[in-house]
Amino acid sequence: MIKVLLFGAAADRAGTRETEIPVEEGVTLAEIWPQLAEMHPDLVPMRDTLAFAVNGEYARGDTGVSPGDEVAVLPPVSGG
Repeated sequence: MIKVLLFGAAADRAGTRETEIPVEEGVTLAEIWPQLAEMHPDLVPMRDTLAFAVNGEYARGDTGVSPGDEVAVLPPVSGG
């Protein structure tokens, strides 16, 4: 199981700030996206603008995720 934390507009669209997804060892962020999108379909339109972090480190789609990890879903940030 991984813990998924959602922030800002992503949390608003998902209707939650935290969820869990069952995973097996060696999956990537890209491979868990379909599960997250199925659980929270309102996130799908945001996919191209979301950033992700695994255990506090920014991560790309090919980043591995293991049971017990924490994945953050980060919406785009504006301002200056």
